[in-house]
Order: sequence, then structure tokens, then C-alpha cells
Amino acid sequence: MSKAKRSLRGALILSFAQKYTSLVFNLLTVIIVSRLLTPEEIGVFSVAVGLTALAQMLRTFGVSEYLVQEKILHEGMIRTSFTVNLILAWLLAAGLYATSWLIGGFYGDPGVGRVIRVLSATFILTPFGTTAMALLQRNMEFGLLYKIRTGEVVVRSSVTIGLAFAGFGYMSMAWASVAAMMAWIVGCTIWGHEYRARGLSLAEWRLVVPFGVNRTVSDIVSELGQQSANLVVGKMLGLAYAGFYSRGYSVVNIFREKVVSAIGAVAFPAFALEHRERNAAPELYLRSLVYLTGISWPFFAFSAFMAFPIIRILFGSQWDAAVPLMRWLCGAAIVGTLIYQCNQFFIAIGRVGVVTTIEIQYQLARLVIAIVAALYSVEAVAASQVLVYGIATILYYRKIIGYNGVSTRRIIVALLPSVGVTVAACIVPAAVVFWPGLISKHLVPAFAVSVFGAGIGWLLGVMQVKHPIMDELRQALSFLRNRLQTFQS
Repeated sequence: MSKAKRSLRGALILSFAQKYTSLVFNLLTVIIVSRLLTPEEIGVFSVAVGLTALAQMLRTFGVSEYLVQEKILHEGMIRTSFTVNLILAWLLAAGLYATSWLIGGFYGDPGVGRVIRVLSATFILTPFGTTAMALLQRNMEFGLLYKIRTGEVVVRSSVTIGLAFAGFGYMSMAWASVAAMMAWIVGCTIWGHEYRARGLSLAEWRLVVPFGVNRTVSDIVSELGQQSANLVVGKMLGLAYAGFYSRGYSVVNIFREKVVSAIGAVAFPAFALEHRERNAAPELYLRSLVYLTGISWPFFAFSAFMAFPIIRILFGSQWDAAVPLMRWLCGAAIVGTLIYQCNQFFIAIGRVGVVTTIEIQYQLARLVIAIVAALYSVEAVAASQVLVYGIATILYYRKIIGYNGVSTRRIIVALLPSVGVTVAACIVPAAVVFWPGLISKHLVPAFAVSVFGAGIGWLLGVMQVKHPIMDELRQALSFLRNRLQTFQS
């Protein structure tokens, strides 16, 4: 096995370890907070976060991606990136604070403004860790990234739960964001000290700014599209419905945050490295897509079947209205998996303009579709996301197909094993769902059977269709066997 391949596999293991560590804490937090706060309180925070997320796109200004993908990086570029990020972040913090009262009035709830005022503090703090995190990622230092991000999530979960129990309501999550950001900066200072920016400069602004403009436009449009459904629902249908939509999306969001982003955290610098050194990024992209669909398609299909048990067990009966929303959003995520890494691929190979153009097209379509769907119901908004991701897939793959030998046939053939694995994983969950009265009478046992059956079905499917994931499972078993022998000796 090559050194590069070992390094990539080790990076993926560390990235997944970090994401699954945070998954445990985040899931525990969601379960507890969902029982302490009402749907309307969750809706208030969700809308405020959605609005500040748009400002986050301006704040980052593509600095992290620039530092990762730049072929030859010197100190002047690092200082300029830090300085640009600092100026924008502080201006946005002031802007958010000043307009928070108007935003609260627009949504008819001053709580939205209160949350935004607290979250504006994170904009002041973030620049002091962004540069170090980007350079750690560029250098594939995922061991250090694990320590920093785990510390952040532990603090966030602890503060959220503690303040929620103390009666802070939706503000518990806002103050936890500030505490988590402070923990993140402390981690960057301790473990990423050598990667910090060593001063201020605007000397290389002509290199940083054009890239940043492209990335910022793309990111703003992308985030606007991602948050559009929640924001539209909150304004047109009410904050309680926004809370239900948020909970219906929670399982999809957890998977994207903990699995897709774990792969993406490694895939982006790996795409850039392959492009810089071997011009072989398309081959790595296809391989990454096959692995991702082999995991995500079975997960989302299982979650669609098991939406009722998942919502009821995790959040309680007050969130039952989120069940049909979750089913539609899981279906949309199955389609969306096809594009989750497309923007990273194009940015890594230096075609950031392609990402900007496509994101503008499909995210504007998403906003319009969400507004039209909200005229009918919140379920129509959730269902419309399937159409949105279908449009995005067409737009992205029109650019990918034909690039360095990538063809429609190659993509379809590569994805067929993932289809087989998904079908195998869903046999038992489907039987449980369609067995009359089984779930309603035996909720937890039926769900446990579904989880076990889906896991066995997935494993048998991987073996039967010879999915490439099988190679990784063999490597993992071999590693565990060697470690066990070492321990016994």
C-alpha cells in the first residue's frame, strides 16, 4: 500500500472519529433539549441561526479554501487572508448587532433578535482560529483537528444542557455557541500555535480577494438556499412549523455534519493534492462518490422507513408532526448525496467560477420553489426539496461529465453496487413498517429489530455485490486483528 493511500485512510479514520465523537454529544444534547424546549422555542433559534449562517458566508470569504488549495503558499498570503477575514468578521458582527432588533420585528418575535445579538459575538472571535484550522487541514493534521473540534463540541453540549435545565430556554443554545467558540480558539492556540498568522497585512490582496469574491458569492447563495426552506416556513407558516421542519431535518443534518463533512474534510485537501501532484482528482472523486453513496443511501432510506420511531424515541410525542417532513427530506437527501462533494471537487481543481454559477442557478430555484410550496403546507416545502436536488444534480453533472474521461456510463456503473446495498439494507425495515400494528404496539423492540436487520442486510449486500467498501472493512478487520495479537503477545 502506498504512503499516500495510508495517509488518506488514516486521515479518514481520524476525521470519522472526530465526527462520531461529536455525534454522541450532539445527539445527547438534541434528545435532552427537545424535551426541555417547545417547538416554538426551537423555531426561534433555528430561524436566528439560519440568518446568521448567511452572514457566516461573508465572514469566511473563502479564506480556508484559498489556503488549502493554493499551490504555493507563503507568509504574505497567510497574513493577508487573516487580515481580510478579521476586517469582514468584525464589520459583520457590528452589522448583525445593529440590525437584530429589526430582524426580530420582521419575524414578530424579539427572541430572534436576542439570539442574533449573542451570536454576533462569535464573529468577533472566529478569525483567531480560522487560519490555523485551514493550515492544519492543508497539512492533513487530523490528529490535532480531532482534539480541537472535540473540545469545542464537549463545551457546546455541556453549556447547552446546563443552561436549558437552568431555564434559559432558546438562549441556552445561543450562549453555548459563544462558549464553544471560545473553546475552539483555545484549542487552536494550544495545538495549532505554529500555524497561526504572524501579523497583519494586505500585501497579497490581489490574490486573495478575487478567489474570496467567487467563494463568497457561491457560499452566500448556497447557504441562502440551504436555509431558505426554514426561513420561508418560519415567516409564512409560523415559528412552530419552523421548529417541526428543523426537527424533521435533524437526522439528515446530523448525517451531513458527521459523515458527509467527515469525508469532505479529507476529500477537499485530497482532491487539491491529487490535482497539484498527479492531475488525477476526477478518479478520486468517483471513488469518493461510491464510498459515500454506499453509506448514505442505506442510511437515508432506512431513516425514511423508520421516521416515526426515530422522531418518537429521540424527541417525544410533541414532535410527531415532523415525521412526514423527515420522510420527504430523507428522500431528498438520497438525491442530494450525488452533489455533496461536487463544489469541493471544482474548487480543488481551481474552477471556483463553475461552483458560483451553478450555486446561483439552483439555490435561487430552491428559494422560489420553497415560497410556492409554502403556500400549500410545510409538508409541500419538505417534498419540494426532492425536486431541488434533482435540478442541482443535473446542473453539476453537466459540468463533470466529459471532464478528464468522466462519463455518464462510468458514473452509473460505479453507483450500481450502492443501489444493491441500499435495497438489501431496507428489506427488514420495510417489513417492520408494513407489518400491521407492529410499530404502534412495540415501538422500541420493532425499531431495534429494524436497526439490527438493516445492519445485517447492509453487510450482506456489501459482500454480495462486492462493493468497494468491502476493501475498507477487510483493512479494518486486519488492523484490529493485528492489534489484538500485539496486545496478547
